[in-house]
Amino acid sequence: MLKEINTNNKVFTSKEFQKDKYKFLLILQNLQSKTLKLYSDEENYVLCRGGVEWPTWIWTIDNFDKSLLTEIEEAIDIYRLDIDTRFTCKKELYDLLVKDNFESLGDYYFEMGYLVCDKTIEPKKCDGYFDKATKEDEEVLTNFIYNESHEISDVKSLSIEEAKKAFEKRLNSGNYYVWKNDNNEIVAQAHYSVVDGNAKVAGVYTIPEGRSKGYAGNTIYQLTNIALENGYHVSLYTDYKYIPSNKAYKNVGYVDKDVLINFSCTRVKSYERR
Repeated sequence: MLKEINTNNKVFTSKEFQKDKYKFLLILQNLQSKTLKLYSDEENYVLCRGGVEWPTWIWTIDNFDKSLLTEIEEAIDIYRLDIDTRFTCKKELYDLLVKDNFESLGDYYFEMGYLVCDKTIEPKKCDGYFDKATKEDEEVLTNFIYNESHEISDVKSLSIEEAKKAFEKRLNSGNYYVWKNDNNEIVAQAHYSVVDGNAKVAGVYTIPEGRSKGYAGNTIYQLTNIALENGYHVSLYTDYKYIPSNKAYKNVGYVDKDVLINFSCTRVKSYERR
């Protein structure tokens, strides 16, 4: 039965959730949010949102009982806003929502790949060198973060002020790295955040004029080695259909493990249980 739960609920220690916990890492990350909204039946599914500006993540056990679909649909309705609302789930659930003609599914649809690296593969060498980001890089990297957020379709577009805060957060984590070319100019960046023993690689960005030169691949390779040497499970999310970035990740040892679906829907004003 659907109910609001707390962060210590038994569902998070269940065998089924533990099997998927790194794939659904954003649920674990959002559990720390002060504006957390968390619902579950304590066994088969969890819906979690850290804040209204972020997608709601929906975890379901594999091959869940289809009689629970209506209950999950009603849970989704709790999270709908009066504007286009984003959700992330397994493809199995999304396909069932479509088949069931779930009300107000939006036009937004994005396939997000889940990749894991257990052992790196050394890429072709390129000019320049790997380095740790510093406070002196603030202006350059704030612009990197700003541009990254505006270029990638599935990322929230940030203001310069928000990009600066993101820079400070990444820098303070101690896991923020860059690639500098032979002219000592920053041409690529990446960082990782750690939750429950998993290092999630993110913020991979190369300046337009530096693309296809090996900068991103070498940055990811070096950064991933650091995370693995620290004993972390290493993963990342990517645009499943964007060949260049997926190729760069796989060339340095990342393996395609699954695909999650990001989709949208809007509030149904008179939702009726079926």
